[in-house]
Amino acid sequence: MDAPSRTIKSNRATDIIIVVEPIEGKHTLDSGGLVDNRLFTGENKLHAKVDGTGLWYLQYDAGNLPQPLKQRFTNWNILYKSIADYFGKRHIRIKEVID
Repeated sequence: MDAPSRTIKSNRATDIIIVVEPIEGKHTLDSGGLVDNRLFTGENKLHAKVDGTGLWYLQYDAGNLPQPLKQRFTNWNILYKSIADYFGKRHIRIKEVID
């Protein structure tokens, strides 16, 4: 399956859902209990949002974000690379970007 598009459809998108899935044949690494398995079933969602100052941030529907993801990003590409790297180290890939 191809990687999802990194570009967002609308410059005005302020709430984007990022769908993730485990990499086939690998066990997800969550030694600190930081990966919410509900992200794989759709029970919980990861949102990328824009605040009033134009900075991007991440938010779960329910629960707390892991510390490395609790930051502000100056643009979409930096946010995308950061979460792709974070989840990639845990054998999880970005399946879809919904805006």
